[in-house]
Amino acid sequence: MVSIMVASSYPGHRADEIGQMFVGDKVPKVADFVKRVNIWVSTAGSSDREYKIYALYEAPNDKMYEAMKSIAARYAGYRTVEGFRYQIEPLLTVQEALPMIGLG
Repeated sequence: MVSIMVASSYPGHRADEIGQMFVGDKVPKVADFVKRVNIWVSTAGSSDREYKIYALYEAPNDKMYEAMKSIAARYAGYRTVEGFRYQIEPLLTVQEALPMIGLG
């Protein structure tokens, strides 16, 4: 399985709009083979500040490209919210990364 992390943020005064989009059908769903493992929210202690969201997804190795496109399509759906930003990153475990530097 490949792990994909999405870090996103938006201004606190846009929380209701983002929440409605998240639970509604205004943004595309991810593909059926993409599993959302968890989502974490950080408010930095105040609702008028920036909210930060971290989402972890998993997908089969042989569908990584399709998974990235599917996740990107979902997050691009939030582009209408002023101040919304996101970054998608594929992740490696330590065991996967160590051989890259000759240690595994």
